[in-house]
Amino acid sequence: MHWADGISEKIVNKRETEKYVVSSGITPSGHIHIGNARETLTADAIYKGLVSKGVNAELIFVADTYDPLRKVYPFLPEEYEKYIGMPLSEIPCPEGCCESYAEHFLKPFLDSLEDLGINLTTYRADKCYKDGLYDEKIILALENRDKIKEILDKYRKEPLPENWYPLNVICEECGKQSSTKVIEYDSENQTVTYECSCGFKNTVKPFKGRAKLPWRVDWPARWSIFNVVAEPMGKDHAASGGSYDTGLKIAREIYNYRAPEKIVYEWIQLKIGDKAVPMSSSSGVVFAVKDWMKVCHPEVLRFLLLRSKPTKHIDFDLKAISNLVDDYDELERNYFALKDKAEKEELNENEKDKIRLYELITPNIPEKLPLQVPYRFCSIIAQIAYDMESKEINMERVMDILRRNNYDLESVDEYDLERLKTRLSMSRNWALTYGEKLEIIDINKAKEIYEELNEKQKEWIKTFGEKLKDVEFDAITLHELIYNSAKDLELNPKEAFQASYKIILGKKYGPKLGSFLASLNKDFVVDRYCLSR
Repeated sequence: MHWADGISEKIVNKRETEKYVVSSGITPSGHIHIGNARETLTADAIYKGLVSKGVNAELIFVADTYDPLRKVYPFLPEEYEKYIGMPLSEIPCPEGCCESYAEHFLKPFLDSLEDLGINLTTYRADKCYKDGLYDEKIILALENRDKIKEILDKYRKEPLPENWYPLNVICEECGKQSSTKVIEYDSENQTVTYECSCGFKNTVKPFKGRAKLPWRVDWPARWSIFNVVAEPMGKDHAASGGSYDTGLKIAREIYNYRAPEKIVYEWIQLKIGDKAVPMSSSSGVVFAVKDWMKVCHPEVLRFLLLRSKPTKHIDFDLKAISNLVDDYDELERNYFALKDKAEKEELNENEKDKIRLYELITPNIPEKLPLQVPYRFCSIIAQIAYDMESKEINMERVMDILRRNNYDLESVDEYDLERLKTRLSMSRNWALTYGEKLEIIDINKAKEIYEELNEKQKEWIKTFGEKLKDVEFDAITLHELIYNSAKDLELNPKEAFQASYKIILGKKYGPKLGSFLASLNKDFVVDRYCLSR
């Protein structure tokens, strides 16, 4: 059983409700990266698990757009220092392209969710507060401030001040919420008196967006507003004494609500060289979800994040995306083979799990096994077939390359063609940015390198070049010719490969040689192996 189905089953067995609401959220203080996406995808998997149980379920996303800007992050201009303490929704867009700072970082992420096959209802915290959704919760918090303080103090080294109030008012003068302090609450008139470090002081009704609950009170209030039964959370929130522990008690004792199930997920670290560094929007160590969509299929991101339990740590290596796609392609082949097998015999649990995983990670399942061209090979083809004038990949040349690499293209349909085009474009972007750019050296450089080879390698290149003229120019034939011609000359095939890569790419390694040569223009290849003339 997939972990998402297991969690969903546990929730249904433990709770009985008209609607099972699964929530996710993020503070759009910077670029929303794939580490953040783990929360939303985990929530989506649990939601899909609930749907499969036949219950009424809903997936929601709450963007914490009313949180304050905490500092000038590395990606911001220095003049943004004046906005520190103001709600993100009230700060100008850093690039002038969106209606606010919050929307600038939130919109690309929300746009990506559709590609990821995630359908949810989005709520923005600033609008929720301004629309009055939190008004009743604010009153309850103010009237129970001593009880809330008691709950929070149990987990603090230093108790909160006696005059502490669970509310942050947004100053009417400077627009900041981090610099205000509530000094009195009038329960009869439901007003608060506050003062700000800017010198402004006033008595207001703290409703309709005039004030915001602090996080540890806001979170349990939100659970009760939206009737949340499940919400994934990072290990920081789930730690002993963290915001989930205090939220659980505040939800029960203040808002008379049962806290959602505790579902913890681990961080994703970005591999940079030999080091793995935790992704962080504030530090600028990110790989944004919008950037993923430029280099790889959305279902592969779902595969990365959903194939293992949320509690499993993930180190993400940008250079290894091709390996990840290979694993996804293998699962896809298994899915269609197992679906055929299931029509004839009972599948074991491992086989059923493979089918379920593919269903959970693939938003739009094709009717048949699609054409599969390995991602790394696509990155080579796309660079070879790229037309510099039109700035497009020449698909006629692509199809010719695939035929010479022994692909059967007779049953290729429109779906196959569109997916192939997408993979070609994405893999080219990946190769140029994170993988390896294909750079063929010029003939003069190749001749210099040829002269540096040993005599056996020179003899093999000459022999191989002569035989190339009279053979079928396809990957299998070329692969066999490389080995057989090296064997005839008693040359280690490894030396033949190295010599080939050197005179074409200027280095000792490269793509699978037979396929690579078959992808190039035959006249060019023959000419390149005739360096001795």
